[in-house]
Amino acid sequence: MNRLIVESYTNTTLNTILDDIATKYKVDTTKDRLDKDIPIDEIKFKYRTYSECVKMLYKSAGVVNAI
Repeated sequence: MNRLIVESYTNTTLNTILDDIATKYKVDTTKDRLDKDIPIDEIKFKYRTYSECVKMLYKSAGVVNAI
């Protein structure tokens, strides 16, 4: 069963957000981490699946290779 993620973040980085999601939701985020961490001003996940969150993060960070 996919757990829905409900979180909001301000003034942090993409990899830090993935680390937090990994801890809170017991998700393996290693394949989605970036070599170069990118700052995220603000992002909110309201009842999103993990894959939706990654897409939103990549889009917010301007990463072209969004899944």
